[in-house]
Amino acid sequence: MRPIPLTLAMTTVLGLGAVIATPTPALAAETDIRINEVASNSPTDAPDFVELTNVGSDPVTVTGWILRDNDDTHGAVLPEATIAPGEFLVVEPDQGPDGFGLGSADEARLFTADGVTLVDSYAWTDHAFSEGRLPDGTGEFVDTEPTPGAPNLAREAPDFYDADSTIAVNEVMSDDPDGGEDWVELVNTGPETVDLSGWILRDDDDLSALPIADGTELAPGAFLVVETNVTDAGFGLGKADEIRLYVADGLGLVDSYSWTDHAFTEGRVPDGTGTFVDTAATPGSANVAREPSYAVVINEVESNGDPRGDWVELANTDQAQTADITGWTLVDGDPTHDPIVLAGTIESGGYLGILTEPHFGLGGEDSVTLRDATGTVVASVAWQTHAPATIGRCPDLTGQFGDTSEGTFELVNACEETPGPEVVASPWPFGNDVRDAVAPGTWGEDMSGLDIATDGTVYAVNNDNGEIFELTAPDTAGGLYTIAQSWIPTYPGGAGQPDSEGITVAGDGAIFLSTERDNTASGTSRPSVLRVELGAEGAASTTHEWNLTSITGALGANAGLEGIEWISDADATRLGVRDATGASYDPAAYDEHFGGIFAVAVEQTGAVHLVVLEADGATTLLQTAATTESVPVLMGLDWRAGGNELWGLCDEACENRSSVFAFDDGVLTWQVDHHAPTGMNPSYTNEGLAFAWCAADPNAAPTTLWISDTAHDGVSLRVADGGVCEPAGPGEPGPTDPTDPEPSGPTAPSVDELTDRTRGGVTGPATAEPGETVTFAVPGAAGATVHVWLLSDPVLLGTVTVSADDILRVTIPADAVVGQHRIVVQAEDGTLMGWVELEIVSADGGLSVPGAGPGGEGLAATGVDPGVAGLALSALAAVLLGGAALIARRRLVSGRG
Repeated sequence: MRPIPLTLAMTTVLGLGAVIATPTPALAAETDIRINEVASNSPTDAPDFVELTNVGSDPVTVTGWILRDNDDTHGAVLPEATIAPGEFLVVEPDQGPDGFGLGSADEARLFTADGVTLVDSYAWTDHAFSEGRLPDGTGEFVDTEPTPGAPNLAREAPDFYDADSTIAVNEVMSDDPDGGEDWVELVNTGPETVDLSGWILRDDDDLSALPIADGTELAPGAFLVVETNVTDAGFGLGKADEIRLYVADGLGLVDSYSWTDHAFTEGRVPDGTGTFVDTAATPGSANVAREPSYAVVINEVESNGDPRGDWVELANTDQAQTADITGWTLVDGDPTHDPIVLAGTIESGGYLGILTEPHFGLGGEDSVTLRDATGTVVASVAWQTHAPATIGRCPDLTGQFGDTSEGTFELVNACEETPGPEVVASPWPFGNDVRDAVAPGTWGEDMSGLDIATDGTVYAVNNDNGEIFELTAPDTAGGLYTIAQSWIPTYPGGAGQPDSEGITVAGDGAIFLSTERDNTASGTSRPSVLRVELGAEGAASTTHEWNLTSITGALGANAGLEGIEWISDADATRLGVRDATGASYDPAAYDEHFGGIFAVAVEQTGAVHLVVLEADGATTLLQTAATTESVPVLMGLDWRAGGNELWGLCDEACENRSSVFAFDDGVLTWQVDHHAPTGMNPSYTNEGLAFAWCAADPNAAPTTLWISDTAHDGVSLRVADGGVCEPAGPGEPGPTDPTDPEPSGPTAPSVDELTDRTRGGVTGPATAEPGETVTFAVPGAAGATVHVWLLSDPVLLGTVTVSADDILRVTIPADAVVGQHRIVVQAEDGTLMGWVELEIVSADGGLSVPGAGPGGEGLAATGVDPGVAGLALSALAAVLLGGAALIARRRLVSGRG
């Protein structure tokens, strides 16, 4: 018997409402077509399918028949097809723009073309991977192996066995009240390190299989926390569920724990060997019974920055009795460290601060555990990154741990809300209408990097399996991008699974990826840049790897290289880029380095490094740029070739704000921060940014693309379409040759730029007389060189340096026309910093008359009313770096994972 090859035309069945409302249809006894097999949860991500078969002796034409799940609005209409006796027809209902998937509790129903007459149906209460009739067409449904288009084959039960191991399931979280992920904690109770590579976690479903990453080892006494539902292979933990741990063959059961109600949280006390009891949530540290009989708690922890060193503060919550802690011990998360042995008492309601050094220091990802004299755990807390100040209980003594506003050694915790960074950003300067750029379901999760090659080809990358996608741009306005082809890279030599976060295309057409780690060893940092050559039919060759740890310093496994962008040698030399010594960058001083330098953004530190990557593996740091409090970390980078703009994108942590950097005297320097477009949801997890600039007209607004780590509403790629890209008309500015000398003198601002959105913070007097010297304030611009203009007819009042107190002074021309004007302040590069209205009055104190100048003549035009003027796209592009003062800010180091 052979399957019938068939491509279904998918459609949502419409206009059947009145028909569906008829009484429940009966089985159409005159047909011999049966639903034979159903698959709704493929372990290889194959499409869901329903298999039909003909149990009769005559062919049956099924053209126009309709397959539905348990939702009457879903329907797959079968195209022209006939099923011969004993043959099979496979229907994939989730293929096509209007397709539907089969759920874990669902049904497959087959109707004739009238949409009313039911032919056959099968319902299930859990995912059917897969279930089929034995014998085919006539038997009952049983568990089968997936055999689409072929006779059904019974699934043989796995030969499970008990495996001998020192690894135990130690703690389970299935219902975090704060909305966090479900997780399971493992512990090693033995004396030897155990390699957990490829071990399998399952819930109560034998079909689930969440592998532990290759290279994962668990030292004696150490803990491993696994979030169970953050990858495609994962699963959530239910209200009545089970967690089971198997060795790598998936058959040898190591340990398990089941519960009948949500486990927030349950753990073994003592760790690894005791029975499960209700515990406080202590992922990565020793378990603590949820209702301890001890009054002593860990109250505050300092792990970084106190001149005295790291410390732990204990507190006695008993307000009447003193607590004796003689013989108690305190230890960090390294089981090889000797504990600190305590002595003495803590008075009622009192505190005891313990300096942990030189016994041990407390790391950015660490824990502390307090035990009584018998070795029983009294309290334990773990953390993932250094706190800005300390972590402490809020409210003091009794609350949950969180960041405090300052360290309070042996004092009440500082629980007032820690103020966030001041956000100073300009409006998005280009198109604000953001739309979906791909069809829903084009990708799942984990899209991250984005770049546009010089030939206009768009590339994107996935940070789970590292897959690189080439996209085909739409050929009509408002159309969607589609996947043209893809490649899955490895590390050089063909091994590993790069966690590819950023992508850029160099001048030779090769792909360069910024990576955080090898996802087959996800607990180990590997901040590397990879060079990948793309071949035909999905073949990819990774030719080079540069590990930048010597430049970035030690990083968290999931906090490494995010964005990467290639900057050509031509641009670098034109802009006078400097190296670490302050000398001009000389491409000839380096061996083969792929025609340019690279900017890389580091998630943990927020730094942007400029590096040279040589073919022999050498890496050279040229310089490092700092980010701002408004945009403290950059997840994606994009360089404007031929210009002087490096754009950096933050994700939802900064509400999708962007920073612009430029080379100032050869040094990469922050210029301005921009809010996300008004049409972009600021909570979207965007990690990639790319601009399609107009080569014919540099003043045209570019098309902008964003790609997100999460498929929001099924979509990961979004776009704001740019302006019309045509050569500038007569008398309009056109593209400039980057090698041309700089124009002599500043360019006057346009009145079209002066709207309420571009006022900035400039302040000054409301009136002034011709010839008067006037003072204006430009907040945050101390030390900056600026151009000051008087508009109506543009008059340059001077190029001045703003004083240390943000003040500048200019003199109004003696022949200035009486009437309404604007004072406009530009940065030295022409960027609009702000403006303020100023009325010129006559020297005798007489005010101007609207519409009349001296002698009653009409005033010179002063531009449109900013309350009604719109900011044209061309003007927006002209003030690309504008809309904010050049404010120096302290960089906020990010420790996000």
